[in-house]
Amino acid sequence: MPQWLRFLCAGCPALSVEKPIEPSTVMQFQTEKLRRTIQECQDVDTLRGIAMQLLQLHEKKSAIAEWATKKGVDAECRALVAEMGNNNKLANTFQIIRSDGQSDEIAGRHFSSYDEAHTVLERYYADLSCCDEDEREYYDIVEVNS
Repeated sequence: MPQWLRFLCAGCPALSVEKPIEPSTVMQFQTEKLRRTIQECQDVDTLRGIAMQLLQLHEKKSAIAEWATKKGVDAECRALVAEMGNNNKLANTFQIIRSDGQSDEIAGRHFSSYDEAHTVLERYYADLSCCDEDEREYYDIVEVNS
């Protein structure tokens, strides 16, 4: 569950995503009353009227559920974009380049953070012994704005 949704639901146990959606006690009583009215009704015109009202109510509830779903998705997308923007993951990446401009298995790789690129270079330099000093490549980490 996204953190922003956990925050919203923290003080509202009724909004918990893990709990199934259940009608309130008042709604259950109203449903039972309508059920009994339908069961006892012998007039086809009255039953037809009830059915049409229920159909209209169902249509409205479906439209509300669809609207709420779209708004929830929009809100989650805005939250993700804002979070990514705050972390500069949308605009900036980091690239390792060789000081001589050549390309190899390390040079040209892109990373989402400076630390990730630095870790790769640390591993590369740790694997070299001082005897390899003449064959050593030199790398830089540059920020690339996209």
